[in-house]
Amino acid sequence: MSSTAMHHDLQVISTAEHVPLARRETVNVLASWGMSEQVVDTACLIISELVTNVVRHAAVLSPTATVTFTVEDEAELVLAVADAHPFKPKPLPAAHDFGGRGLFLVNALVKEVHGRAEVVPDPATGGKRIVIRLPLVPVPA
Repeated sequence: MSSTAMHHDLQVISTAEHVPLARRETVNVLASWGMSEQVVDTACLIISELVTNVVRHAAVLSPTATVTFTVEDEAELVLAVADAHPFKPKPLPAAHDFGGRGLFLVNALVKEVHGRAEVVPDPATGGKRIVIRLPLVPVPA
């Protein structure tokens, strides 16, 4: 990775047909930044789940979503998906519930790599941003 700041925004239409676009863009951007295959795969799955959640739960009030990729201090990859729907996601379902396991999976992936996840208000749209922080350097055990 280079020492220059890395940032990329992607606007996606909140339809199922645009989820693969978000996945492809995730792979293309992160690979071009020299990210490891593991980081790319993890980020791709997270973005896919979060954009799918926008399509399933927020599209009625958010015809588009913004996906943001940023590297901070060469130590952390920050992924964010913002939509204009004002309601925060429901609490995570149990692993055995039917459907609705996208956020459960996202949280499991984030926890596995010692990352962090949060939902923050997006004042620009009145909606929210789900922000995922993935470390790019090994975390001591």
